[in-house]
Amino acid sequence: MPIIFQAAQIALLFALSISAAYALSRPIASLVDWRPPGPRWVSAIDALPRRVLGPTYSREMTWSDYLLALLALNGIVLALDFALLELQPALGGPRVPPDLALNIASSFVTNTNLQHYAGRMLTVTSQMLVITYTMFVAPASGLAASLAFMRGLARRSATIGNFYADFTRSAALLLALATASALLLVAMGVPQALSGGIGAVRLGPVASLESIKLLGNNGGGYYAANSASPLENPSGLSNFYESFLMLLLPLSVPLAFGRLAGMGRGATILGAMLGGAGLLIGLALLGGARAGVEPRLGAFDTLLFNSVSLATDTGATASGLAAMSPLAISSFLMAMFLQSVPGAVGAGFMYMMVFVLITLFVAGLLVGKTPEIMGMKITPRDVKLAAATFLVHPLLILLPLVAAFAAGQAQHLLGPPGPLEFTEVLYEFTSAAANNGSSYLGALADSPFWNCATAAVMLAGRYVPIALMLALAGSFAGKERRSTPEPVETGGALFAALLLGTALLLAVLTFFPFLVLGPFSMG
Repeated sequence: MPIIFQAAQIALLFALSISAAYALSRPIASLVDWRPPGPRWVSAIDALPRRVLGPTYSREMTWSDYLLALLALNGIVLALDFALLELQPALGGPRVPPDLALNIASSFVTNTNLQHYAGRMLTVTSQMLVITYTMFVAPASGLAASLAFMRGLARRSATIGNFYADFTRSAALLLALATASALLLVAMGVPQALSGGIGAVRLGPVASLESIKLLGNNGGGYYAANSASPLENPSGLSNFYESFLMLLLPLSVPLAFGRLAGMGRGATILGAMLGGAGLLIGLALLGGARAGVEPRLGAFDTLLFNSVSLATDTGATASGLAAMSPLAISSFLMAMFLQSVPGAVGAGFMYMMVFVLITLFVAGLLVGKTPEIMGMKITPRDVKLAAATFLVHPLLILLPLVAAFAAGQAQHLLGPPGPLEFTEVLYEFTSAAANNGSSYLGALADSPFWNCATAAVMLAGRYVPIALMLALAGSFAGKERRSTPEPVETGGALFAALLLGTALLLAVLTFFPFLVLGPFSMG
């Protein structure tokens, strides 16, 4: 494909995504700043859960109460998923070992979708009740947390909303979007069936899973080949549309924040996200693909899909990672190190706001003034929480990486260590910690050590940062706000460049030695 058409396709993809995200940011912003009676669609959604939960559904929560409610609901879903997987033989399916069941349940409830199993191992019932259902729970939880985070910055009270109400409204929004997306995917050739019958290939409710898999930045496929399968991604048109779905919600959240805090701030955050995404996509395209891409898609469409997927922490892939060049793999790893260009729905925005606080702190030191954001002083406690949020990620990657080689588990699985083997293990734990889910190893890593180690990393990588981010929201909620000009202006292209530069610099300083040992050393 001539380079001018490639550039036009990328420009069209981002233009459509930003336009749709701008429209979607309005209902998301209404969820943040909702006041009774509120929009009619919200009142209709609230009717049943309000009747069931009573005052609990409308009671304002502090950040710690909000976190406990989020953990409780996600914990219940995790336990139910594990139980359903263990009961699968009673439903006519194969037995799922407990360590694999724990890995699957942890993977999907944390929005990771790391798959140490082949899709055919799960029955149609398990695909619907465990996989597809949890694909709504995970992104709805992330979106709800981002709503609370925005309230912490925008409100003048010590509370940040109600998790149960935020979760219900977020899930309803996802359900409406996923339903429309599934119908379009069916029209593009993705199958949707309930029989699970076997003809030439096994069918099932693929389109409904595929829509929320991409829209919610989940990433787990119905088939082992994921989006390389023609039943999940039949054509170049579906490939383009699925890339659009992955970008839609992550780009909507900063624009929703802009509607509350000033569109200049929202556009600045979005600009930093898009700048980082453009840089990493460009690196991946420059590196190219080695071999093994689907002929119906071609190298460019495959690389574009994979790059968008990794940038949004979705983790779906249109080819095996072995088909990607070392430069493309380095680009994918950088996207997972940053988690914010644009990152997953809700979580990507919160990670970028953490980088905003770190950038303002550094800029404040340079100009000799106390850093502020939206008229609020950034205290030492806020900086410590932001720094801790950033540091959790490398710790969750590097500690199990060392443990895997020290215990001989990596050598047992992959053979004598070299650049490729190091990259495969680095990628596995990076993907787990970033709640991404793409993997070199796949079902090859179905063993007690890898299942339990990655489950622990996925759970910690999801809930420890969310806890720290909600603590940040609680810290800002109710702070005194001044109307004086900010010491460092947080709107405009200059701050967007400074923000992106700070994020890239922190990621490179932290992970560059491991990139040198891994993909940079691959032939």
